[in-house]
Formats: sequence, structure tokens, C-alpha cells
Amino acid sequence: MIVLGSASDYKVAQKAVNVFEEMNISYDLRVASAHRTPERLKEIVKNETDGVEVIIAIAGLAAHLPGVIASLTTKPVIAVPVDVKLGGIDSLLSSTEMQLGTPVATMGIDRGDNAAWLACQIIACNDSDLRDVLREKRLAYNSKIQKSEEELIEKIAGRNYRRTEPCVLDDDEVESSLKLDSDTRVLIISGNYSNMEIVKKIIQTLDTLKIKSEYKVVSATRSPDVLEKFISDVDDDVDLYIAVSSLSTILTGAIVSHTTKPVIGVPCVTRLFGIDSILSMIEMPPGVPTATMGLDAGENAALFVGRIFAIYDEDIRNELVGFMKTLHKNVYYE
Repeated sequence: MIVLGSASDYKVAQKAVNVFEEMNISYDLRVASAHRTPERLKEIVKNETDGVEVIIAIAGLAAHLPGVIASLTTKPVIAVPVDVKLGGIDSLLSSTEMQLGTPVATMGIDRGDNAAWLACQIIACNDSDLRDVLREKRLAYNSKIQKSEEELIEKIAGRNYRRTEPCVLDDDEVESSLKLDSDTRVLIISGNYSNMEIVKKIIQTLDTLKIKSEYKVVSATRSPDVLEKFISDVDDDVDLYIAVSSLSTILTGAIVSHTTKPVIGVPCVTRLFGIDSILSMIEMPPGVPTATMGLDAGENAALFVGRIFAIYDEDIRNELVGFMKTLHKNVYYE
């Protein structure tokens, strides 16, 4: 289901619709404002989402729509911030910086297409045919880029253009390999050990939800070949990935480039108040989405995983509901 805070955001919604039409995924379109029509929004989310697997919320300005929807359901909620004022930064931060218990996966500004691609990846967690189609779509980018290059050369190359000759390099084969336990569903990756406190929160929350995870440290800049090899080794075995990273978060983009499974990103605060982390993680090009959480929001990343698995797993849904009830009690008595 695609929910718009205002019908004026239809151009952003159209990007998502185009992807769903291309992928033959059924969808619904609704308009409801978290501020102007809260009861209408509540009615839609509570009583009209039976059978809906993922909700995409599109909103600008003080974009509280995704968070309100996330507070009313345990389904995965994907936010698309819209550029209305301030370049969309106001709506982007309104979507990412959610309280514990209401996780929202935020896309780049106006990236309705990536919201739809992430929704397809989530649905594909329980649909092998859709998973195969996603892989074929990713492979098709190679021919698309090749065609774009040829058109570019024809358009602007001058008399001094010279095509470089390919050479064969003796690349050292990566000896490292990765093998996970058979019941591992989530692979958590960080680029170093400096974000261990965030990783611990992720693992603890996943354990509470009875979701098996494993954790590895691999740098996307110092050992990119090892990262690629590790993803290749386990991609058929895990359901999704969580990437924990700070500074210029190359790690999440590197993981996304090697898989068509959902990648949840947790940007961490190191410098610049974490703004560098969150912007380099969230602003991904079309077709390669990162489900970005708030700064240091490891627990919400784990809860978003729980929401994905709860679509098809009654036991995890019960664990998730129980966790949320406990959380609400703790908040009440604070």
C-alpha cells in the first residue's frame, strides 16, 4: 500500500507505481494526512491493510506520516521524504529519527522508485520467483550501462578520444571464506569494531525476537574483495543484511551492490553529528535501496527485521507483539 500525505506528491508516488507495474506487484493508493486527517489514517492502517505486506509512506515538510503509520501497525513501513522546502532535509530527518519501537526504513529524498524496489526485496524474502526476477533485473544494469557508454561516446567524443586497451591482471584469489550456521537468518556487518555497542543492541534485540544472527567485521575500503567474497558465500543462505557504519558509509553501498536482498543500514555518530553517515547511506541511486534507520538506532534496525519476518512467521509476530507490549509498559512507568 502506498499512502500519500498529500495528493500533490503524486510525482514521487508515480515512481513507485512504475516499479510495481514493471514487477507485476499489486498495490493500493491512499491519501491521508497524519496532521489533518488522523482518524482517516488510523482507519486505513487499522482496518484496511489486511493482506498488505509493506506500507510506503510519502510525505514532505514535517513528515510524521511514516512514524504515525509505524505506530499503528507491525508491518514494515518505508518512508519517502519529499523535497518541498529545505531541499527535503526536514522531511528526511523527520522520517529517520524515530523513537525506539517505531522503526521506519527511509529512502533518499523523492526516491519513490527505491521504496518500491525495497518493498519488492521484502516480499521476495518469501517468494523465490520474485527473488529470481530481482536478480535478473540487477544483471540487466550491465547492458544498460554499456549502452549508455556507447551513446555517450557517440555524443561527445572528439578527435583525441582513444579507447584504452584492456589488460589482464594477476589478481590474488581471496582465500578467506565465510560459512554460517544453518539457522542464521541475518548477517550483521560492520567495517570496524568501533560500533560494537550498537551491534550488541542489534544482536540482543534479535535474540529477544528469536531471530538467529551472526556478526562479521569486514572493511569495504581496506578489504573490498573479502567483502564481495563473503556476500557471495552466504547470499543464498541468509534472508537479509544489517550494515553498521560511520563516517562516509561506503559499507552499506558495497553490500547493496553485491545482493538483491534487503540491506538495513544503521548510520553511527562519529563526526559531524552523524550527518555525513546518514546522508551517504540514504541517498542511493535508483534500483539499489538501503533501508536506512536513525543514527545509532540498532534496536530499531532489529525491530524492522522482526516486522519483515512477521509478515510470514506467526511465531516471530507473537514475539514482536510481546516485545512491543513490554516496551509500552516500560515507557508508561518511566
